[in-house]
Amino acid sequence: MAEDIRKIKSCPECGSTNIAYKENENQIICKDCGLIYEPLAEKTKK
Repeated sequence: MAEDIRKIKSCPECGSTNIAYKENENQIICKDCGLIYEPLAEKTKK
């Protein structure tokens, strides 16, 4: 199951709460350290 990044409240790298959620790309961007975080894609069984 893919992670719901909208539940993330702080940057996984620096811990800052100054983050923005880019809904169209399913990313979180830290406005302090510049980290662009996106969860791993959901794995599908073949």
